[in-house]
Amino acid sequence: MKYFEIDEPYYALIAAEDEEAAIEIYENNVAYGDEGTLKDNTKEVGRNYALGRYGNSIRQALPGYRASEIKKEFEERKNDCLLIDGCLA
Repeated sequence: MKYFEIDEPYYALIAAEDEEAAIEIYENNVAYGDEGTLKDNTKEVGRNYALGRYGNSIRQALPGYRASEIKKEFEERKNDCLLIDGCLA
């Protein structure tokens, strides 16, 4: 699994097979955008970085949540939005 951040028009952290899949997941779950603009605003990030961002977000919302559970959930999420811009939630 690869991990992608898209910053515009709204932030998302996505687990996907490749960049095309990440953009499709973004369009289906976050926001539609111009394909060229989305490609320009999509960057692949490392697994540890993605896990750190995901874990920090979960710990802020659920302070007592165990790290082992966070990691397990992270590993199970495939071809999915891991995080989205807070103004959309």
